[in-house]
Amino acid sequence: MPNPNQRLMRNLGLGWLAFLGLGLGLRHWLMPPTITVIIDRSYCAPSQWQPLAAAYADLYEQQTQQRLKIDQVIYVSDLGQEVAPTPPTPDEVRQLSTFGRFNPAQMERAKQAQPGARVLSCQGGPP
Repeated sequence: MPNPNQRLMRNLGLGWLAFLGLGLGLRHWLMPPTITVIIDRSYCAPSQWQPLAAAYADLYEQQTQQRLKIDQVIYVSDLGQEVAPTPPTPDEVRQLSTFGRFNPAQMERAKQAQPGARVLSCQGGPP
């Protein structure tokens, strides 16, 4: 029969391990979903850009409420792709300049590289 102090220490150790395991499990299950946002920077009239910027502002607001996490933002233009170092604020997206022609091949490459990404583009309907 083990010493009562040994049993106490073993039970306390097992209790803390169970508590730690439960905490890590809950953290994993309760984490918000992560998304990638692809923003098409080809030329867009200001009246078309505003709904796109509003859609991004909605996603950003959901991130501040911790309902989702914007993993990365990729800008696509006819010159190529650029990954933003941090998710831009809605004001930064609203003030982005749009230029060039829509490049479907470039957009398709971005979509294939990031399956399930949310695409915000003036081409092809509402964002």
